[in-house]
Amino acid sequence: MKSRSKSKSKPNSKATKLRIIGGDMGGRTVTYHGEEFTRPMRDSVRENLFNILGRGVRGTTAFDLFAGTGVLAFEAISRGAIRAVAVEPMKQAVNQIRKTVEHLDLDSKFKLVQADAFAVANRLLSCDGEDDTPWIVFLSPPYRFWNDPEMYPKLAAIIRHVQRHAPPGSILVAETDYTFDTDLLPAGDWDIRAYGITRLAFIEPGNHCGMSLPDTLEL
Repeated sequence: MKSRSKSKSKPNSKATKLRIIGGDMGGRTVTYHGEEFTRPMRDSVRENLFNILGRGVRGTTAFDLFAGTGVLAFEAISRGAIRAVAVEPMKQAVNQIRKTVEHLDLDSKFKLVQADAFAVANRLLSCDGEDDTPWIVFLSPPYRFWNDPEMYPKLAAIIRHVQRHAPPGSILVAETDYTFDTDLLPAGDWDIRAYGITRLAFIEPGNHCGMSLPDTLEL
């Protein structure tokens, strides 16, 4: 009789459902595949985020640059954004987002980009001076990126790019954890909110589309 191996394989992560909290699609669900490479924003934090944004979401284009499940983009559309762009490099996450787009019948309002946000952000976040639709930019990368000496300058560069190019009325929201010193964020009039270990940093870029700011990063 063969002896049974004592080694145990790690159980597969189980998919769960995330609820869209408010707006036209409130109560509908978004599937989270359960893998550790994605960290969805907690429901309570997401609810507070969109309560702060309020009516400011309506009529905007939402950019979810580290989409994961895409739930921030879906929530934005539910609350009145006219379109959303979600950027996600992982194939498994992209496939799940695509299924949710089909399930919610959002093909005409949703653009899904499988790519590294650092590689495509400048191209996606561009303004030709004709389309002045305000942006809502969600910057919710893995928490470790904020304290990484190689990754943080790239995040700061995205923020500075938004400050230079966002149409009037735009808002950027950065999600960090408590270990990151938000005083290190690029200069601006930031509104910092704390929710447990999570920090949300809001800023309204004060420059009109196409105006230039210094390219130097203040780290």
